[in-house]
Amino acid sequence: MLRSVDLCDYMQKNPIKIGEEDSINEAVSLILEHRVSGLCVVDGANNLLGVLSEIDCLRVGLSATHEKSSKKEISSYMQPYPVKIFPEDDLFVAANSIIENRVSGLCVVTRQQQLIGVLSEMDCLRVILSAIYNDHREVGKVEEHMTEAVESCDVNANLIYVAEDMLKKGRRRRPIVSKGRLIGQITCRQILKQLYDKGHKVGTVKPHMSMNVESCDLHSDIVGVSNDMVKKGRRRRPVLENGRLVGQITCRQLLRVISDFNRNQVAANFDPVYRDLLQ
Repeated sequence: MLRSVDLCDYMQKNPIKIGEEDSINEAVSLILEHRVSGLCVVDGANNLLGVLSEIDCLRVGLSATHEKSSKKEISSYMQPYPVKIFPEDDLFVAANSIIENRVSGLCVVTRQQQLIGVLSEMDCLRVILSAIYNDHREVGKVEEHMTEAVESCDVNANLIYVAEDMLKKGRRRRPIVSKGRLIGQITCRQILKQLYDKGHKVGTVKPHMSMNVESCDLHSDIVGVSNDMVKKGRRRRPVLENGRLVGQITCRQLLRVISDFNRNQVAANFDPVYRDLLQ
């Protein structure tokens, strides 16, 4: 049995932070170094001012054709109204907020707006999975919950064109296919590295893509895929049918499916006072 649904027990207590007057180049360096999808922007008193995502950095990098991005301050490009939650709120409220707001995580702040942690969709999924370890019912198959419309690109596609399209559609990863078969992927973080290291003369996708991409089958079990994604720290997984890309499943979709299906089972594994929270 888990000890509580208090999100302070499961949040990341040392989030990567940056100041509002720091540069985009500094932000990109932190994102690449720590392999995170974004940064919390704080003032000198650790008050939360906003968040800066890798997508925000990509937007700046693509628009900086004639300017040096090192002179651009974080405050000009951060998202000033991040989705927040308080430490006394419970895990289920946090999970619902992530799903409803379609975000990858929440900033945990005090009533005085001081940053004390972050809670990601992956954190929530990990906790819920650990709470239903003794429930052997079948939740469903990937094909029942996946997204079928998935943008992809060719291995010889221009990297800047792909980056611009990813930015336009708010995507952080793009599968790479050859004759319909998945052969790799390119991520926002990989593109950022090339943009800020070499400017805009970066050529095609091919030299920068990852060739080893974990995928799953249409008929894979939802819980099994969820456990494997949590274990490997993946937020989305391409779905294949006989090697061909037919969709993708995301951490947020899995969080919704598993928390909905196991609503009563999850609550029963926490302290009795929390058992009716999701009913």
